[in-house]
Amino acid sequence: MANGWLSRIWQRVRATSHPDQLNRDLDDELAFHLAQRTDKNRAAGMDAAEARYAAHRQLGNTTYLKERTREIRILTSIENAWRDVRFGTRMLLKEPGFTFIVILTLALGIGANTAIFSIINGFMLRPLPIADPHSVVYLAFPHGPGNFDHEFSYPEFIDIHNQTSNVFAGSAGIIFGGFAGFENLADGLTYEGHTEPVQTSFVTGDFFPLLGIRPALGRLILPDEGKSPGADPVVVIADRYWRTRFHADPNIVGKQAAINGKPVTIVGVTPEGFEGITPLLSMQAYLPLGMATLDSNGNTDFFADRKTRTLALLARWKDGMNSSKAQPALDLVGQRLLQQAARREDSSSLRAMPLRPPGITNPPDLLPRLATLFIILAGLVLLLACVNVANLMLVRATGREREIAVRSALGASRTRVVRQLLTESLLLSCAGCFAGALIGVNIISSISSVDFGTDLPLILSFPFDWHVFLYAAAVALATGLLVGLFPALRVSLSNLRDVLYSAGRGSTNRRQRLRSVLVAVQVGGSLALLVVAGLFVRSFQNAQNSDLGFDPQGVVNLTADPHEIGYNQPQSVAFYNELLHRVRANPEVKSASIATTVPLGETVLGDEIEIPGRPVEKDQPAPHAIYVAVSSHYFETLGMSLLRGREITDADTENSQPVAVITAAMAEKYWPNQDPIGKTFARADKPKRAVQIVGIVKNPRFGQISGPAEEGFFIPFTQNFVSTATLQIRTAISADAMARTALEQIHSISPTMPVFGIRTMSRLLDGANGLLFFKAGAAIAAALGFLGLILAVVGVYGVMSYSVSRRTSEIGIRMALGARREQVLTMICKQGALLVAFGVVTGLVCAFAIGRLMSDFLVDVTPTDPATFICVSVLLTTIALVACFIPARRATSIEPTQALRHD
Repeated sequence: MANGWLSRIWQRVRATSHPDQLNRDLDDELAFHLAQRTDKNRAAGMDAAEARYAAHRQLGNTTYLKERTREIRILTSIENAWRDVRFGTRMLLKEPGFTFIVILTLALGIGANTAIFSIINGFMLRPLPIADPHSVVYLAFPHGPGNFDHEFSYPEFIDIHNQTSNVFAGSAGIIFGGFAGFENLADGLTYEGHTEPVQTSFVTGDFFPLLGIRPALGRLILPDEGKSPGADPVVVIADRYWRTRFHADPNIVGKQAAINGKPVTIVGVTPEGFEGITPLLSMQAYLPLGMATLDSNGNTDFFADRKTRTLALLARWKDGMNSSKAQPALDLVGQRLLQQAARREDSSSLRAMPLRPPGITNPPDLLPRLATLFIILAGLVLLLACVNVANLMLVRATGREREIAVRSALGASRTRVVRQLLTESLLLSCAGCFAGALIGVNIISSISSVDFGTDLPLILSFPFDWHVFLYAAAVALATGLLVGLFPALRVSLSNLRDVLYSAGRGSTNRRQRLRSVLVAVQVGGSLALLVVAGLFVRSFQNAQNSDLGFDPQGVVNLTADPHEIGYNQPQSVAFYNELLHRVRANPEVKSASIATTVPLGETVLGDEIEIPGRPVEKDQPAPHAIYVAVSSHYFETLGMSLLRGREITDADTENSQPVAVITAAMAEKYWPNQDPIGKTFARADKPKRAVQIVGIVKNPRFGQISGPAEEGFFIPFTQNFVSTATLQIRTAISADAMARTALEQIHSISPTMPVFGIRTMSRLLDGANGLLFFKAGAAIAAALGFLGLILAVVGVYGVMSYSVSRRTSEIGIRMALGARREQVLTMICKQGALLVAFGVVTGLVCAFAIGRLMSDFLVDVTPTDPATFICVSVLLTTIALVACFIPARRATSIEPTQALRHD
């Protein structure tokens, strides 16, 4: 029985793959039966012609018999699908203009969606390249709406590790070093006499085993390494860094290097693809936790002090464990930790949060909300493209009514007709998907090459993996069904008799209403996109025109770190003094100064302060302010306005009275309605040294270009020495020429001095902490809005043109009966105006809803900004009415006699 079933299956497959042979066999078989019946009729006394005619009547419809036999003998669904594909391809190739427009429209919509989804996939959906990533979590104390505290001290890590063995299979700690670390200062790796910045991490010995990471070369950090300050000077380098810095040297293991001047041994290389625990920032070197003294100037407090919180803690669930089961145990541990060392007053119990892209970010919902916003915008563009194509498909299907009616009269079922039309729609969507994927790849390539104006090793890799492939395929399938189903059903439901008798003339009011509704949807979606684009553009303009508190034009920065090549403090101070002396001697230099950080750079330093006569209430955070250590002439170099008092001068030495110049925001917050000049405060890390306020400057932008002014103060570089410092030069010549000159002078003092961060303040202004994201958001939103506007205008124009062409005879009759051209023009424009008005109202409602997602991404403009809503509505309405006016004006130019003869 099984053999017979398999034999039938094989026969069907063989017949499907050899249809010509099957057709010949069927023809021969039917000819045989016809000949037999003819001979039988002739034997009954009929003549030859009559016998053959009777045989045909007895045998029946031979075409129907062949089809029924084919259905039995072959896999009909596969053959019919292939037949539909071939027929659909021929039909589309007969109309190259229509096919090109539809594919291009879908490609733009799908391309925008593919590009945005690729970015979201790279940042948020692609799992980290670790073993069983879904069972790895990080620990945090949530506080306030959408925020959390994920930093722990080393003693707290030990307590958590010991007290959660019933919950976690293991735990590990990591301290982010370099620019991403607690001190926000660069680390440098010296190899064969050459020093370059390196992004470091300091990890406990269980870090790599916890994540299931195995070395590509050598070994990783061992479990017993890094348990005491300064111990185990070894380093594991990342695969990408090994390839770029060391040219994939297979003998790198065992080589000697130095980090911040301290000798280390390279013991291993991480596997390819592992960039750390965040998909955006590449960790280039891993050292044992004890080596974190490299980033703390030898300070070892983080090993014993419960309040020195610099560790992020990772853990892996035990088998069968999850957050709900573990929460009671975590609550108990969290309460003990809070009793031993208090945190913010609104800190809640300890939580385990999934370690998934984008990694440890605060607030954790910021990127998801931004991703939701842009995927909605891209979805709107795709919707507009689909609606536009659906309108075109509906018009095309209406023009094919007679063809379809004839096919139905010849026996084609409604299902067969709908399937054929859907096949053509799916062919178009597949072609649009392919073209859209190419557009998306080019967009992603452009984004990946953007200069973020930072020395951080950012990873902008958005590969076309299976997530993106499935998304693009799903979008193509949904698009094909969406744009093809309604036109196919509409045409298949047409009255066969009416279509054949009318020869395809006319268009029912119901179909015209459907096209009108689709156009109104296009106008509404386009308005929503344009409003969002307008809000982003206004936000960008506000950020661009915001008061920076300094003049970025003509200023070039060069950052150096003598500590990376082993200089001690006296040697470093001497280096910077000599550098300033030589640079200021150049006639092209207007002013030059040294600063520990630069405005809008990667590094922002802050400290808690103590103000005499202002005690901190219990459970309240201590006063905090940003600080910058600067040399003399700093305010002149940056073009900052001194409001009162004096600047930092060369007289402010290491042994003189500690002084500070504060910002206006700091004066207003901590000394309201007072004159702060002459008053003092103390820094938390130096509580016994009173700092006297000697001046007030206009509020500058420290770390971000938007938001309220930040409290900050400037102190003499000599009184707060930091090895990593930036030489800032205001010059009258080109920045590139000045940078080359300054670089030569640096290396004339110290040939091996590592220099990085060579860039102008204008470039920093356009960087990640400046205008970059505002510009990118405005550009993307504007591009999507412009695309939506084009689709809407094309839709309005197309529907109005089609409506006028179908009403040509009616227009002729009206004009023949005495209607003036102005009346006809008003009638047609009124129809278009109603469509536009309905679409504008729908779009305003949609824009209000989308605006709720944008509040955190706008600068000095509300999500419901009346000016933006009104201007965009007027703009879109005007353009849409012009699109209505053109076909209406063309209709009134037709002579009534010609219109009456129009089919």
